[in-house]
Amino acid sequence: MFHPSRGGVRGGKDQFNWEDVKEDKHRENYLGHSLMAPVGRWQKGKDLQWYAKEGKEEKKLKEKSEIAKIKEAEAEAMAIALGFRKKKTLESHVTADDLKHALKRDDEDEEDDKALQSTEKGLGYGRFHLAVMQLK
Repeated sequence: MFHPSRGGVRGGKDQFNWEDVKEDKHRENYLGHSLMAPVGRWQKGKDLQWYAKEGKEEKKLKEKSEIAKIKEAEAEAMAIALGFRKKKTLESHVTADDLKHALKRDDEDEEDDKALQSTEKGLGYGRFHLAVMQLK
């Protein structure tokens, strides 16, 4: 019923060679011919499988580090929300006098802008020669 297979009949795997496919006139009929049997000047010396050689280990390490950072931030936020830790605050070196001075300067700028707006009528308001005369 079951007979052992004959010795040399394995589908020709031992006889197949990609170098022979390069010279075959029907090379397009072979799957993988463009990668395994490249023919042409532009293919010489080029890595045709560049897309498959991305650093998988580097990608995994990057993903793990991102996940670790996210988990750490979530754990810290949860500890702050539950009251186990104090919220981190940034120290400010701005004094009250500096703040008053900056706010006062902004108020003066706004007043100057309002004064200019009341005297200026804007672009395209009148004729060109009138606009030139106003600028002088």
